[in-house]
Amino acid sequence: MSEDISHQIHVSSRNLDIEMNEEIHNRALLLIEDMCYLMCGNLLIRLGMPAPYREMLTFNRELERERECDHQELDLVVQTNVPLLNYQQKEVYDTLMKAIDDEWWFI
Repeated sequence: MSEDISHQIHVSSRNLDIEMNEEIHNRALLLIEDMCYLMCGNLLIRLGMPAPYREMLTFNRELERERECDHQELDLVVQTNVPLLNYQQKEVYDTLMKAIDDEWWFI
């Protein structure tokens, strides 16, 4: 099952350098636990198996989604749309960009 998940990640991200890691094993455990819960109403931990870490999945999916974006396409969208901002929107945009450039992360 972990190999299937790894293959799906390779196909969706077009990155063949991704190796088997804790996140992939965790995804497999989540799928197994979900099936187990549907079949017998028990979580893996109650059956003496390791429990998956559910919080990891949400964060890592978001991180993976962000890494899969087409940066050139996003640059083009920004270059096209920034000139269309009104004064207040441009002020907010400039403030955020300055904060990011200054490495002041608050988002």
